[in-house]
Amino acid sequence: MNPPPASPARLPRVVQIGFHKCGSRSFEQLFERAGHRVLKHKVRGPFGQRRNAARLMRDNLRAGRKIFAGIEDYTFYADINYHTETDSFEPIFHFREMLRDYPDTILLLNVRDREDWIRSRLRHGHGEFAQRVMRQKGLTSLDAVAEQWRQDWDRHLADVRAFMAERPGQLVEFDIDRGSAQELVARFAAYGLKAEDWGDIGRTRGVKRHPLVAWLKRTWAHLRPRRTT
Repeated sequence: MNPPPASPARLPRVVQIGFHKCGSRSFEQLFERAGHRVLKHKVRGPFGQRRNAARLMRDNLRAGRKIFAGIEDYTFYADINYHTETDSFEPIFHFREMLRDYPDTILLLNVRDREDWIRSRLRHGHGEFAQRVMRQKGLTSLDAVAEQWRQDWDRHLADVRAFMAERPGQLVEFDIDRGSAQELVARFAAYGLKAEDWGDIGRTRGVKRHPLVAWLKRTWAHLRPRRTT
């Protein structure tokens, strides 16, 4: 009897380490439509409960476990963050630990024009997200929030580029404003992605809504119950 064929080697995981509001949903669609498992924001536990993936990653680091312990069976990790009224954790800043624990990981640094990104983040959730960050960090104005984000952006991109200078094969930097889908697909040739699956998903700039609908969405964004811990 002939032995069964060997299983193909598992593709390295790809982790998005660019900021929220930089095309995350478009990247998710690209990988999902190619048949890859994608982890975004929350993960379902063994008893059906849903848990914030970023908080799980923080708990792993604090307990001395590998950063993706319990959520290792995915190919693409995107838009994972944790923000409450008093607490936050953004795994994108922990790319060093990702590579320490999983040395073959490929990092995707997704970027766009920085000031456009800040304006988009300020509008996110009809302004509720920025208000929450302001309370969380004890900032006194939206201008202070914007300046904090500006500093975070510059520092993070500089840190990633410096650290990955000796590992160029494991960093894919993609500008969603200037890069082409064909270029992106070519950088991930082994993953079977298709350029036609790339799209500008989640974009709200220029969307016109009935005033009542707009008011209801804005009011719900600011008043809906949220975790405080």
